Amino acid sequence: MRLNIAVVMLLCCLPITVLAQSARQEKTIDLPSGVSVEVSSVSPAGNLIAAICSDHVVRVWSAGSGDLVRSLQENSGLPGGLQFSNDGQLLAVSFETVKYEKGMIKVFDVASWKVQTDLTSECMFCAIRFSPDRRRLANAGNFFGDSYVWDLATQKKVATISPPFGGSSALSFSSDGKLIATADGDGFVRIYNANTGTLRGTPTEFLLEPFAVAFSPDGKSVLAGGADKVISVIDPENGKISRTIPKQAGLILSFDISRDGKLTAVVYQSSQSMLDANHIMLWDLDREAVLADFQKSGITITGGAFVGNHYVFAAASGNQLTLWAIP
Repeated sequence: MRLNIAVVMLLCCLPITVLAQSARQEKTIDLPSGVSVEVSSVSPAGNLIAAICSDHVVRVWSAGSGDLVRSLQENSGLPGGLQFSNDGQLLAVSFETVKYEKGMIKVFDVASWKVQTDLTSECMFCAIRFSPDRRRLANAGNFFGDSYVWDLATQKKVATISPPFGGSSALSFSSDGKLIATADGDGFVRIYNANTGTLRGTPTEFLLEPFAVAFSPDGKSVLAGGADKVISVIDPENGKISRTIPKQAGLILSFDISRDGKLTAVVYQSSQSMLDANHIMLWDLDREAVLADFQKSGITITGGAFVGNHYVFAAASGNQLTLWAIP
C-alpha cells in the first residue's frame, strides 16, 4: 500500500513536460546543391510553404507532396521577409531595393501568382503581418526605420509608427484590426491605434529586448517575450503586464496562437549560440502547461502556423527543408 502511494506521489510531482508530446516529421524537401532556406512561412490553409532561400529566390512548395509550385524571381532586390494572410490566399514578400535605404513589398494572389499590390517606401522591411481581414498590411524594419500600416485596396499608408530607437523586430494586429503591437529594439513593447499610429500604451517592466509579440484571438491580451526568457501577458487596454510565465527554455523568438486561443507555439533560441533556433514548445498558457516539447540539433526552425488542430513548422538543415507537425 505504501509503495502504491509513493508511486502516485512521484507521478504527481513529475513536471508536465515529461509527459509532453513531441513533433513528427511529415516531409523532407531537397533544395539545389548549396542552397538553404533562411526564413519561411507556412500557409494557415495547410497547403503551401513559402521560403526565402540563400540564392535570393523565393520558392513555394506544396506542403502535401513537397513539389515545387512556384519560384518567385521578381528582380526587385534582395528578399527580406514573407508572410501568408490568415486565409492563405495572399503572400506578401518584402524586398530591399537600395541597401539600408529603400524597400518594397509585393503581395501575390496565391491562386494566380500575379502581383495584386505593390508597395514602395523609404526603408527595408523584415517583419510583415496581415490584418485578420487581410485589408491591411503592417511592416517593420528591424534595427532602424519606421513601421507602416498600409491599406491594400488604396495602396496608401494609413499610419506611420516611429519607435525612438532600434526599429521593431515583430508586430501583431488585434483580431478587429484596430490595434497593433510592436516589439521594439529599445527594449519596449508598444501598442498603437492601427488607424492613426497613436500610441496607446507602453509596458515598462521588460528588463531586456523583446523579440516576439502576438495578440490573442479575442483581443484581450498581448503576449510578449524575448531576451529576458519570460512570457509576459499584457492587457492592451492599459498597457500593463498582468501575468508572467518565467523560466523559459531560451530566448523567445516567436509566438503563434491557435485560432481558439487555447494553444501557443513558442520558438526558442539558445542563449549560447545565436544560430541554434532549434527548440519549440506548445503551451496551454492558461494552465501554464507544456503540451509538446521538441528540440533537435542541426536544424533551424524557420517558420510555422496552426493548421486545423495541428501546429505545422518548417526547419532548415543544409540544403534540406523538413516539415514537422505537433501533435
